[in-house]
Amino acid sequence: VVNERTARAFAERSGYDIYALRIGNVIEPHEYEKFPDFFAHPETRKRNAWGYIDARDLGQICHLCIEKDGLGYQVFNAVNDTATATVPTRELARTYFPQVQFRREIGEHEGLISNRKIREILGFKEEHDWRKYVKT
Repeated sequence: VVNERTARAFAERSGYDIYALRIGNVIEPHEYEKFPDFFAHPETRKRNAWGYIDARDLGQICHLCIEKDGLGYQVFNAVNDTATATVPTRELARTYFPQVQFRREIGEHEGLISNRKIREILGFKEEHDWRKYVKT
């Protein structure tokens, strides 16, 4: 958060575009072999709120940021669309975050950390959903 505040101040004073990325747990292609263990022990992914970003999708996000001018200072969640769990997202939330109330309907496996802003503003389109690489 301190770095984001510093970046915002610098952007406001300089007029430069600065896009801060809140990068999720980066998953390289060879790491998809670990996912069955994540499914068996979903509590191990709680600290990441079951979020992740495929390294190749993160590359796409960085490319989109470089190509986009004129947004001033922005913060984007750099995460994939879905959670790293086979259990529906609402069930994960009820089990591990019972105090959380949803403000809108969410998809069955939608990630708890939203990437809506980066999709809408930069045009990010997930290409590497874990379901392409892991059998459940």
